[in-house]
Amino acid sequence: MDKLTKKTVITISSIVATTLIGQFLNVEPIGLFYTAITCVIITNVDFEELIKTSKFRAIGTLIGGVMGIIFSYIPLFLILKIIIGEILIILFCEKKLNIPSAIASVVFLIIVYKITPEPSYIYGFKRVFDTFSGIFITLVITYTLKRF
Repeated sequence: MDKLTKKTVITISSIVATTLIGQFLNVEPIGLFYTAITCVIITNVDFEELIKTSKFRAIGTLIGGVMGIIFSYIPLFLILKIIIGEILIILFCEKKLNIPSAIASVVFLIIVYKITPEPSYIYGFKRVFDTFSGIFITLVITYTLKRF
């Protein structure tokens, strides 16, 4: 199987698996959406590269989730939360951890902007769980299909 075909099969299989499992567990559509996005973003035919991008995605999501939850409860103007939070995320991810800061920033902003009526800590926990679920399923499917 060529690389493009393999990547297509892995991506679609991961999305279908996460969707079916999520529907079986009555996961909300937004949770299915974030899990599917994770599958799309991290999928790679090269298993070693997949491990690397999965690690970056997991760490970034965790950092953005924790920072978003913390900052959502700090009584500051929204614009100050964004400025301070983004500075800390970019410096910590890029300088300290040497990982891309984009995912951490996205998760942070989603939580701080409060795009859902749920409490920030519940929403943040759900997004981290969705991401880790997508990573796990994609890793399992890629590992299983790498023999073909």
